[in-house]
Amino acid sequence: MCSSLRLTDQDRGLASAPMFHCAELHCCFLPRVQAGATTVITHHFEPKEVLQIIQDEKISVMFGAPTMWNMMLQENLSAYNLSSLRSGLYGAAPMPPVLVKACKEHLGIDLIQAYGMTEMGPAITFLSEHDQLTKSGSAGRPCFNHEIRIVKPNEEGPSEPDEILSAGQIGEIIVKGPSMMSGYFNRPEATDEALYKGWYHSGDLGYLDEDGYLYVCDRVDDMIISGGENVYPREVEDLLHEHDGVFDVAVLGEPDEKWGEKVTAYVVKKDNQLDEEQLEVFCKNSNKLADYKRPRRYIFVEELPRNASGKIQKFLLREQRQQVKKAEA
Repeated sequence: MCSSLRLTDQDRGLASAPMFHCAELHCCFLPRVQAGATTVITHHFEPKEVLQIIQDEKISVMFGAPTMWNMMLQENLSAYNLSSLRSGLYGAAPMPPVLVKACKEHLGIDLIQAYGMTEMGPAITFLSEHDQLTKSGSAGRPCFNHEIRIVKPNEEGPSEPDEILSAGQIGEIIVKGPSMMSGYFNRPEATDEALYKGWYHSGDLGYLDEDGYLYVCDRVDDMIISGGENVYPREVEDLLHEHDGVFDVAVLGEPDEKWGEKVTAYVVKKDNQLDEEQLEVFCKNSNKLADYKRPRRYIFVEELPRNASGKIQKFLLREQRQQVKKAEA
């Protein structure tokens, strides 16, 4: 981490994400301690307050989940002197490429991505600031002493580590390395499934390109099958994030008698004038999305449910939708 972030004892870091989350603790705070750098700790994240702290404390590095960076971009950045900020780390959730570019343009910083999970300590790949544009959408390459494989998913149990897929083929991401957990506390069956044959089975779908860069498509459980075709929500979400009127979005599949599942987008507006027709035209005119991947329904919401680390809790959206349907019945 110290080398990836180029930390020195002259750096001043800001800890504004929860310290109980390993991205902030293991990837940011502890490496700064090791480097002899300074850390300023806040008790919560509030965009205006964080921007003021960056100015007053001359913060040079910080971590933020994508929604945190997005919230800062909505503020009047010209009111703050952010020249001390040289680098930022993002993770915990996918970051649309359009937001990475916006941070470079409006905050003047180069972002570094870390992909991983608590079970792996957490980081398993890094995407350097130099690769953000040339490898846009990638999660980067494996950390030192970590090995990643893309294997054929198994619907009936853990994926077999030896059923390795070729570059460009989408499968389950499995990984092993020295930081891998020893197991879940008092959950032997879950441990055996997660650490099957010495590999941690992430439950994420992705692929490796010819250069060994990892691309994360989605969770196995979140993949939508519509009319027999696989739709990866992240691909649709990244496109919708490019619309100027969209602040936040989550895509999931809803049961449909004709198609099996219907692609549905939950959208938080940035522009109150935004409507379903505008988004439909935007997606149709884009050359980035096949017709069967387009959302067939848009639901506008005030906010998306997230956990403390910034990940969208799609299961809560499904539960809320079921409750609405029951009330309408």
